Amino acid sequence: MAWKDNYLRVLLEWEAPSSNKSCSLCNTDSVVYRCHNCLSDPMFCIKCCQDEHRRLPFHKISKWNGSFFEVTLLTKIDMEFHLGHSGLPCPCLKDIHEWEDLDEPTCELSSDYSAIPELPFLYAKECTTVVNKSGVHSLLIRYCKCPNAATPDRQLFAMGMFPACFSWPKSAFRFSVLDSFLLDNLECGTSAMNFYSKLRRMTSSTFLHLVPDQYRELMQVGRQWHQLKLLKLNSFAHERRLPDPGELALFCPTCPQPGINAPQPSERDSNHPECIYTRSLVMDGNFKAEHLHPTCLEDEVWLTDGRCFMVTREQYKMHLAGAKENVHMSECNNHQAVNQANASQHKLEATGIGGCACARHGCFVPHSIVYFQKGERHMNMDYALCHALSHNTNGLSRALTFYDINYQYNKYLQCRVNDSSHLNILGSMEIVLGIGLWHVHGHQDKCYVRYASTFITGAARINGEIMKTLWAPLNIISPSARGMSIPHRQECHDYQMNGSNFMKMIRMS
Repeated sequence: MAWKDNYLRVLLEWEAPSSNKSCSLCNTDSVVYRCHNCLSDPMFCIKCCQDEHRRLPFHKISKWNGSFFEVTLLTKIDMEFHLGHSGLPCPCLKDIHEWEDLDEPTCELSSDYSAIPELPFLYAKECTTVVNKSGVHSLLIRYCKCPNAATPDRQLFAMGMFPACFSWPKSAFRFSVLDSFLLDNLECGTSAMNFYSKLRRMTSSTFLHLVPDQYRELMQVGRQWHQLKLLKLNSFAHERRLPDPGELALFCPTCPQPGINAPQPSERDSNHPECIYTRSLVMDGNFKAEHLHPTCLEDEVWLTDGRCFMVTREQYKMHLAGAKENVHMSECNNHQAVNQANASQHKLEATGIGGCACARHGCFVPHSIVYFQKGERHMNMDYALCHALSHNTNGLSRALTFYDINYQYNKYLQCRVNDSSHLNILGSMEIVLGIGLWHVHGHQDKCYVRYASTFITGAARINGEIMKTLWAPLNIISPSARGMSIPHRQECHDYQMNGSNFMKMIRMS
C-alpha cells in the first residue's frame, strides 16, 4: 500500500506548479504556462513557450490562473505557423486576411461560451482546424505568398497535413492521424465515427459538442489517403497509366506465378514434378458481409474500382445480366442451405461476398471477390473462379480447387463458361476437384475418396477449409460497412484483404 500513497501524492503535486515557480529554460519567475507533451511537463514563461513550440504546433499547454492550470492552446498566445520558409515568415506576406472570402460569415463563439475555462480551440475565421493524433487543434497558419509559391493545399500537404478541401482549405488532417485511423480500422475494426469520437474526447473531455465536427471530412480524406498509399506502395508514383485490375493488391509470394517466382514452361527442368507448378485455390462465401441499398447513387465516387480484390463492378453487372442460373438435380446430398441464405432479405443490395484464396497459405486472390445478390449462386462463383484462374497463371496448366459443393458446381462449369462472353478458362488448364476435409464428410461416402485432399496427388497437407478462417477478421467491420456507400464498402473490404495478405507474407518462414 505504500507505493499507492506515494504515487497518489505525486499525482496531486503534478496539478500544482513547482515550489520555485521558475521557467525551466530562462529561470525567470514569471511562470504561467506548462506543456503537457514535453518530457516531464516543464514550466515556461510566455516567451520561452513561444520559442520552444514554433515547430511543435500540436503540443497541448495550460495556463496557471492563480488557482489551477487552465487548458489553453498555442494560438491564444499569438503563435503563428509559417509555411514555405522553414518556419520563418514569408517576406511577401502582408495581411493574413488578404486571400479570404470576405462574404463568408465568421463563426464566433457566443458570450455564454466566453467564460468556459476548458475550450482548447478557436472558431476564429483566420484559424485552420487541424486534426492530429492528440486531438483537434486550431492553428493560425500563414501561407507563403511568393510569386512561385505552391497553392495552399500543396503547402499543407508538404508539411504533412492532408487538406479536406483543395481550393482554400480550412481544415486538414495530419498524416499520422490518418495512418492511425487506417490501422485502428484494420486491427480493431474501429469505425470512423468511433475514431473521431475518441479524438473529440481527447480534445475536450467536458464540452464534446463544442469540438469542431470533422467526421465527414475524415471519411473523405481517409479514402483518398488510402488510395495514395496503395499507389505509392505499388510504384505508381512515377507512372501516369491507370492500374490494371487487381494490380494494387498483394498476393501470395509462394503460389507459382510464371515470370515472377517460377520459370516459364520453356525454362523448366523436366525432372520437376508437375505439382510444384499447380495453383491451389479454395472457394467460399461469406453471408455476414451484407450491404443495404444505397440512398444516393448519384453521389458515389469510385476510387479503386476493381484495382484490388473486389471485381470491377460494371463488368460484373454485365455478366450477371446475361447469366442464367439453371438448377440441376443434385446427385450427392442436398446442399441447398447455401443457396437459400439471405434469400428473403429484400432490403439488402448484397447478401454477402464470395471469392477465392490460395489453399495453402490463405491469401486472397486479387480481382476475384464478388458480391452476392441472392444466396451463393453458380453465376457468382463462376466469375470469381475465372478471374482467380487468370491471375498470373500464364504458363500454368493445372489448378487444384476446393469447394464445399465442388462436384455439383463443376458438373456444368464448362457449359456455363462457353455460354458467357464474360467468362474464360484457358483450354489447356486442367482443373482438379477437391472438397475440404471437414465438408467432405457431409457428402456421400464415395465423395471422400474422390475429393478429399488426402488422396489427391501433389495436394500435400491441405485441408481445403482455410478460407473459413479468413472471414472471421473481415466480419469485424461488417456491421459498420453495412450502411456505407458501395465504393466505400468495396474499399474497406479491399483494405482488410490486403492487410490479411500482408500479414500472411511477413509471417511466412
